Amino acid sequence: MRDRICHVPHDPESLLEENQSMSRLPDRIRKGLKKEAVEWDASISKESSEKVADLLDTAEVFVARRPPRQPVCLRLDPYDVSVLKRIARRKGLPFTQLMSMWLHEKIEQEKNPSP
Repeated sequence: MRDRICHVPHDPESLLEENQSMSRLPDRIRKGLKKEAVEWDASISKESSEKVADLLDTAEVFVARRPPRQPVCLRLDPYDVSVLKRIARRKGLPFTQLMSMWLHEKIEQEKNPSP
């Protein structure tokens, strides 16, 4: 576990730049989370690497539960399915997982259209 401990930067501004993806949260919550993250990073950077390793070894693993996936039935052109299966095989993925990834990407694009 000690090999995986990375350096924590001391510059709070660089930490805030990494968390720009939190823009969908309300401002009050986002500011509170950023402040808390800076405080945690500042306090952990003062700890020795052995102490941090011990804390990480004894920490509980957080598992976020997701609702079960909903099955959907689609009618697709056989040619499209065969091309999709070839692309998925080349990427080393099941074709249904690739379809799900592409659909999710497109939904995100349509949900947040750029001008």
